[in-house]
Amino acid sequence: MNPTALRLSGFARGVACAIGASVLALASPATCAQAWPAKPVRTIVPFAPGGPLDLIGRLVNERLAQRLGQAFVMENRGGAGGSIGTDAALKAAPDGYTFAWVVDFVLTHNPALYPKMPFDVEKDVQAVGTVTSSDVALMVHPALAAKTMSDLVSLARQKPIAFPSAGVGSPGHVFGELFKHEFKLEQMTHVPYKGNAPATQSIVAGDTQAFFGSLAGALPQIRSGKLRALAVFSRERLPYLAEVPTALEQGFAKFEVKSWFAIVAPAATPREIVLRLNREIAAIAAERDFIERVEKAGHAPYVTTPEEMRGLIRSEGARWQAVIRAAGIRAE
Repeated sequence: MNPTALRLSGFARGVACAIGASVLALASPATCAQAWPAKPVRTIVPFAPGGPLDLIGRLVNERLAQRLGQAFVMENRGGAGGSIGTDAALKAAPDGYTFAWVVDFVLTHNPALYPKMPFDVEKDVQAVGTVTSSDVALMVHPALAAKTMSDLVSLARQKPIAFPSAGVGSPGHVFGELFKHEFKLEQMTHVPYKGNAPATQSIVAGDTQAFFGSLAGALPQIRSGKLRALAVFSRERLPYLAEVPTALEQGFAKFEVKSWFAIVAPAATPREIVLRLNREIAAIAAERDFIERVEKAGHAPYVTTPEEMRGLIRSEGARWQAVIRAAGIRAE
């Protein structure tokens, strides 16, 4: 390293990290990570405001700003099951100043749903790490005469049942189509919404009847009696919903799943910055007040390394893309 590089100020080193390969030669990888961030960081949420991912992203962003001394600015850009906003982040300059908050299905479901994906999950995505996980449940409007999953199957054979989701290809859609496909429930109809929040509102209002969704956004409605949970999709009963049996207990072995939220970066983002961000998020996820906040929202801290997250993308992608293709689900 030449003497000029050694005399660069912290701000100049941050700029050096961001400009490009010619200037990167002036600063070592460790210097880039240490100087980062030297300006506000943009994080794109590829869904409408108000959903569970938006909530978790904002909680983490606030704490990152406090820890790192720069604003972490949230931008909501929905569409195409989360692909549009994610693609915008992945095509941004790989300088450590643009990331995307994602739900697992954006990376694991969408490649089977959209024949012309705007990005390649293997080539264009650099995993930073997962942050939280949320349990999934089957819920119904309390007016519906169903107390178990089998009851719902029987009802759906007798009359039309509408199930909402956060959008085409979202977990709620895939789980609902799997349920419909498994039991040949031709009268079940999917109603896509632009996000989890409006989907939850639709079933609370009685506009739809059954909801295969994350507990992150629906737990308050279950506790208040506005929704009835028929089953949770975890391996064991949940401590905070101990009265609700698992799908496995009811003989529905295929319905065991956990949804996870994560952050990703453009593929060429400096590895040192990715690892720095991963460490900061891990520290945040261990804070007592953060744990309490996310638990109230139906989440639990679930932090992985970039390598562990990449493994999840591959294993879960193989699992759910097979389900999607078998059920014949297509993006509209």
